[in-house]
Amino acid sequence: MANGTTLTLTVGLLLVPILLLGRDWMPKWIHRIPLAIISLAVIFRIYAFWTADITDTQVAGYLPVHVTGIEAVLHIFDGPAGLMLGLLLGFSMGLALINPNTSECRWVTLCWVLLLGWGVDSDGFATITATHLTDQASILSWHSVIYPLLGLGLSIIVIPTLVQIQNVTTPRLVAAFCIVLVFLDISSSPIAWMLLSLLAHRYSSLRIHSIRGAATQHRWIGLTLTFFLSAVFIVIGLSWLAMPSDYWSAIWPSRFTVGWILLCGIAGALTPTMGYDANPRPEAWGFHTGVILAPALLPNLALIEHAHLPVFLLGITMPILATLPEYRPQITWKRRGLEAIILLCTLVFSLYLTNYITLSLIVIIVSLPLLFKFNHSVDEEE
Repeated sequence: MANGTTLTLTVGLLLVPILLLGRDWMPKWIHRIPLAIISLAVIFRIYAFWTADITDTQVAGYLPVHVTGIEAVLHIFDGPAGLMLGLLLGFSMGLALINPNTSECRWVTLCWVLLLGWGVDSDGFATITATHLTDQASILSWHSVIYPLLGLGLSIIVIPTLVQIQNVTTPRLVAAFCIVLVFLDISSSPIAWMLLSLLAHRYSSLRIHSIRGAATQHRWIGLTLTFFLSAVFIVIGLSWLAMPSDYWSAIWPSRFTVGWILLCGIAGALTPTMGYDANPRPEAWGFHTGVILAPALLPNLALIEHAHLPVFLLGITMPILATLPEYRPQITWKRRGLEAIILLCTLVFSLYLTNYITLSLIVIIVSLPLLFKFNHSVDEEE
């Protein structure tokens, strides 16, 4: 039988997306409903830990014996499911504070479903047969404090930055990147990779478009290059990260994962036909958006966790590579060749570095050029 926390979170998973997507015709206070639901779940958790309810899987798993009262309540965010509950609490607090607009609500809804539906283990708050409390001392971790703050940052800073990235200031962009990087470093969550890749791809696309504009001829060559190189690099990158010593043997087991990622990319490339064509190079933007969303939508596919870094790298480099074969008389072929070599070497070298440094450090190194503005110049006509 489900306990109060499980029932409350189930209601939140089913009800909140409907309310957020119908934001325009809902009452003005509707953005506070997620906070009310998560707060009720937290109250159930407080009561369970206060009374040392040993039929609750979290209490039995993470509450040390002889710990009671206020000291026991401090453990309500212990364990993976408890941490995600803290993240959702901060996330819903941010929604209550900022009152998201319609565009923000779409991304908020997606994050809500992924955080609650995929991020919380189905057995995380289950009712179990009464058992003894753990004899091992459970040391309070700073993660129990940082997760609610991260959730607050996601809804207040990261999602508004993603939606309004055309006009975002550099300090705000840096803050959004830092929040997602911390989230990525302590959890390796697919949602963190998704948000980081979306921020990086959108900003990289906008910067190269503002510098070089839209080509008047041969745009189809740039789009073809984007689709072809992305597919090749995802196959190679995923296989390399899954089995660095024998990556050829990982290509066949990863076929369903690669197929799912590319299928989402193709679906994204078709979104301009449905009216989503306000972005520069909408087909390529839609393709990469679909590719970026794919690992977060089905995070349990075989080897899909190894696709995060290749997808992130493609989101930054492909908008630049796609401009090189297009008709742009102001850019010499020598410069195009040099840029292509540098970008392709960046992709390969980043994969090679995974054997020596952490993924989060690679992400920082690759992202740094996006946070600086340079004086760009182009060569004379060929």
